[in-house]
Order: sequence, then structure tokens, then C-alpha cells
Amino acid sequence: MWARGRAATEECPRSWVTPESVVWVEWYFAWKSFGGGGLAALGAKEADVMLTLEKEWREARNGNQQDF
Repeated sequence: MWARGRAATEECPRSWVTPESVVWVEWYFAWKSFGGGGLAALGAKEADVMLTLEKEWREARNGNQQDF
């Protein structure tokens, strides 16, 4: 069993990391390094990914996620 924050699974989460996942994370950090703005210019999926990763980043940075 693996759990972190609000997420839990009985399978290793690393097995779910895909090349596309890595691309999204790299794109997020590039987006953030250039100011993290301009969501209106992104498509719905891209904006959703950026907002989701930003939320997770802030929670992790603020220590709101705990490993069980």
C-alpha cells in the first residue's frame, strides 16, 4: 500500500510514470520558470495539467503532504 496526501494505491506509483508524464512535468517547470502565466492561451488539457501540477507543487512545498 502506498499513500501520499489524498492519493493511495496498492500498486507502485512509479510503474504509472509514462514518457508523457515526464513531458508534462518538464513542461510545467519550464512554464513556471518563465513566470507561470498565460493559462488563457493554453488548451483546456494543458491548463488543467499546469493548474494540477501547481497545486501539488504548492502543497508539497508547504509540507501539506505526508507519507504514510
